[in-house]
Amino acid sequence: MTKSSAAVRTPAVSEPNAREIKPGVVAFKRARILEEASALFYEKGYESATLEMLADRLSATKPFLYTYFKGKSAILSAICEAGVQESLAALDRIEEIERLPIDQLKASLREVAEIIVARHEYLVIYQREMMNLDRADAQRILRLRHEFDLRIGNLIENCVRDRSISVANAATMSVWMGGLLTWIIHCYRPGSKRSAEAVVDQAVEACLRLVGLA
Repeated sequence: MTKSSAAVRTPAVSEPNAREIKPGVVAFKRARILEEASALFYEKGYESATLEMLADRLSATKPFLYTYFKGKSAILSAICEAGVQESLAALDRIEEIERLPIDQLKASLREVAEIIVARHEYLVIYQREMMNLDRADAQRILRLRHEFDLRIGNLIENCVRDRSISVANAATMSVWMGGLLTWIIHCYRPGSKRSAEAVVDQAVEACLRLVGLA
């Protein structure tokens, strides 16, 4: 074999394996995929959207997508799960700060409302496409949403023990608050006349009125 022929036979460069990429880069790439996928699913609907369309939007290939997600259903699951995961993470951060129970409740409601506004497309997709989720993914997301309700219920109970508020059933009240917060996606969309800040203020105020605060 001559040098020239040997030089021609260079090994093909394969798509990277996610385990071979730095965690920070993986997180960034996954976030970019979800950002474009949410816009695509929002515009076209989950069933009409294809991985080819998503790859085109990212100027990438389908194998690139499979590096970070097992398939279209896994991307949908990640989109639908994002809002509640970020909300739970927000509750974790707020609980680490020493403050009065009522201030923790107010801070939690505000930060979750801001997440819902920021993840508007994600939450619209969840409500519109939940029937397309794999059964296991749907059940996992429901468990996360139940965990969120329990966490808000605990915050309300802390306020009751602190005598900041008087509520007969904290668990029921947490579900009502969760419903009010979720309703944000019907009251706001990017570019609408209502500002994000105004919608967040109104949602938090509505939640606080449920427990006798304003």
